[in-house]
Amino acid sequence: MLEEKAPLGTLENRYPALFELRRAIWPHYEWAAAGARYRQGIAGFLEHVVLFDFQRFIQVIHEATGNAVALVERQSTEGDCSPLDDRLLSRADTVIVVSLDHQVTKQAVHADEVAAVRRFLMRSGTALIVCPHHDVGAAQEQSAREVEFLHHGDRLVPSQQRLGGVARSLLAELGFPVENRYGLTPAAAPDGGPAPLDVATHLDTPGFLVGVETFNLHAHLPHLWVPPALEGRVRVLARQLIHPSAPPHPFVERGHDRFNAMLWMPPDALRAGHLLVCDATIWSSAFGGLTSLNRFWQNLARMPAS
Repeated sequence: MLEEKAPLGTLENRYPALFELRRAIWPHYEWAAAGARYRQGIAGFLEHVVLFDFQRFIQVIHEATGNAVALVERQSTEGDCSPLDDRLLSRADTVIVVSLDHQVTKQAVHADEVAAVRRFLMRSGTALIVCPHHDVGAAQEQSAREVEFLHHGDRLVPSQQRLGGVARSLLAELGFPVENRYGLTPAAAPDGGPAPLDVATHLDTPGFLVGVETFNLHAHLPHLWVPPALEGRVRVLARQLIHPSAPPHPFVERGHDRFNAMLWMPPDALRAGHLLVCDATIWSSAFGGLTSLNRFWQNLARMPAS
């Protein structure tokens, strides 16, 4: 994928190399210190950390459905593209688009992909789940970026790391220009786990979040901003509390104590399938909240097929 080719001399808008992660959180991940098996660059971080953390989710879905989960990279290191096409979409009832691409790579869905996704969503019993991540450092001023950095406190995140370009382009083409904004630190419960979600159970008629009490404690999660013109068509199913003791953040200073964590666009006259938006780390086992996450994953697996 294009991310692997980012120059290590540039701090902004790239993932850490595996050796940088090992150095920052030593002695964790020292199992990946030696041997040709563990690539120490950005490719190694993506393979041995990001993709590895999705394995629990893949296992849960396989056990619940008996079906293998296909994991497809849209953009390869060599520049090859595996698009969202009919060949891929016709084999699935639920499609998750994890958009961890940096916006500077200018990745966006093509017109043929949008048409294929629309055809997919015309089938009853389908669901498309679009998952960006944080958008940190959108402001150009260093002082503003320092405020955001101090709020989340993750030294592996540079002053600017704007993710989710594919997610934004796909949602906009489908008529829902939702934006992932900021990187907000979620609140923790007294036991050290994630604080309870604020779930709009009266809006969750399909039961996506039945039995789901928390998401996770990833240090920098996005607020899923809904344009005012869409408020009647987009349901905010879950909000997550912001850590009350975290350093200041402009979003908090404007009076917000929680952020939109899950959105649902119900089927309508032109679309039989469900459209959801949530953060990419909801499919990861690395940031706590696994009991509720397992329940959420199983809820999705039990959705009626078309």
